[in-house]
Parts: sequence; C-alpha cells; structure tokens
Amino acid sequence: MALAEKNQRRREILEAALLCFSESGIESTTIEMIKTQSGASVGSIYHHFSNKEGVATALYIAALEDHANQQFALLEQANSTESTIKALVYAYLDWVTANPELALFVQQARGYVLNSAHADLLISRNRERFAQLLSYLNRYSEDGSLRIFPKELYTALVLGATKDYCRNWLSGRIKTPPADYRDILAEAAWRTVSV
Repeated sequence: MALAEKNQRRREILEAALLCFSESGIESTTIEMIKTQSGASVGSIYHHFSNKEGVATALYIAALEDHANQQFALLEQANSTESTIKALVYAYLDWVTANPELALFVQQARGYVLNSAHADLLISRNRERFAQLLSYLNRYSEDGSLRIFPKELYTALVLGATKDYCRNWLSGRIKTPPADYRDILAEAAWRTVSV
C-alpha cells in the first residue's frame, strides 16, 4: 500500500485498518481488531483518529490523496489537451492496478464516509481536488480541441468507462487487468470529449 502518511504510527494503524476492513468489512471491524492488527494501543488509535469512523475517513482521504498525487504528477507532464485527458485515465488505471486492495476499499467506503460525521471534510477535499483538476483542463481549453460540456460532466465522461472497468476487475467479474487496456481506455476518453 502506498499511503503517503508522514507519521509512522498513524500509517501503521491505517495499514492495519485496511486489512481489517478488507477481511471483515467496515461495519464489522472494531477498534479492538485494528488494535490487534496494528500493535497500537487503543489510546493511540483514539489519539490519532477519535473513533472507527475517523480511521475509515482518514484511510479514505489518504487513498484519494495518494491517487491525486500520482494524477497531478502525470498532469504536470501533459503538454496538450489530448495528453491531459489521457493522463487522467492513465493515472487512475495505474493507481488502481498498483493498489487494488486500497482501491476496493475506496469503492466500498464512500457511502460509509459520506454518512459519517466526517462527510464535510471529504466533500471539502473533493472540491479542492476538482478545482485543481479543472485548472489543468483549462490550460488548453482555448485551443478548441475540447468539446464544451458542463464542467461537472468532464470527470464522468473522461473516467466513466475506466472506473466501470476497474470496478468490475476489483470485484473479480473481469480477469484481464486494467493495465492491459490502458491505451484503449485513454483513447476512448479522448474521443468522448474531443472535438
């Protein structure tokens, strides 16, 4: 797992929580299970995260930030509208392929986190990332190569097929790894939004 957490103990707790959530489900996982898996004290877990919802939210946000770091690194290398759109697909596919357990947790935990006391934090972080993403798309919007859609549609149009494929792969319904279709999915995304 590639969590970019700076605090070692915090990272160990999150890694242990991911194992517990993956094996037992979020609802059935207890702080005691996370304590046993991580070797941390209950006090340490509560100090870092307040409660199980806090652990799940922190893990979810750390996963999103890890993906965003990879995404923005690829976007920095993009030098055209086409390479920007394709970078979005590549970053998502590469991150899911490298972190399948974490990616599956993200899919399963979204509703849990959004229904928790920490929902506002997640919504705020998502807005920040979306604004950053739009700034990359706006770089080349003047060149006329991108079709004009409402801004909230771009993510669905660019990543919809890719996310659907990854979801099916993570659930085991599809066996071919997403990386095998990396270029096909990137080209399809570009054709969807290009003029």
